[in-house]
Amino acid sequence: MKLKLFPLRLVAYPSKIVPLHIFEDRYKLLINECISTNSEFGIIYQNDKMTASVGCTVKVHKVLKRYKDGRMDILTKGNSLFKLIDKQIEQEIVTAKIELFSQSADDLVPFEKLRDKYLQVLMSIGLSENLDRHLLKSSSFELLEYIDLMPELELEIISIGSEEKRIEVLDNLYTELLLKLNKSKKNNSLLN
Repeated sequence: MKLKLFPLRLVAYPSKIVPLHIFEDRYKLLINECISTNSEFGIIYQNDKMTASVGCTVKVHKVLKRYKDGRMDILTKGNSLFKLIDKQIEQEIVTAKIELFSQSADDLVPFEKLRDKYLQVLMSIGLSENLDRHLLKSSSFELLEYIDLMPELELEIISIGSEEKRIEVLDNLYTELLLKLNKSKKNNSLLN
């Protein structure tokens, strides 16, 4: 499959909402094309030293603002993970041959336990309103909402090919996070 890419210093993954300010002419063209054809483009992590070998297809979810000079503020939403097979520059846009990751249905029990731990994290950081909507989440990627991770860690998470393994990694991460949050609360209560 062929896909136009938008290399950025951030990581997209399924269900993640990514706000973008589009100002370069080449990306104005790309985004306008995607809007008019209701098509996807790919976000792939890139820094000064490397371009990731995995990324995520995204669609323009909402145009927040259009400026007179053609710039725009948009929200995109991640759809499917992909592996980069080959890339080239076409009309100043990186175009890639990609392969979508296959999604497998895994056991629900570890996911439900992870979702419970995710809810504990949210409550520990003071996000206790509208918890019901989080009960409807059904993939590990959805359990990253409100969790601000470094792009390198997000890249590591999207590079994991199995939902079961991602659940295991996130379970360890949330266990560690809850321990730190509880320790911090304990230390704060001792100071008061």
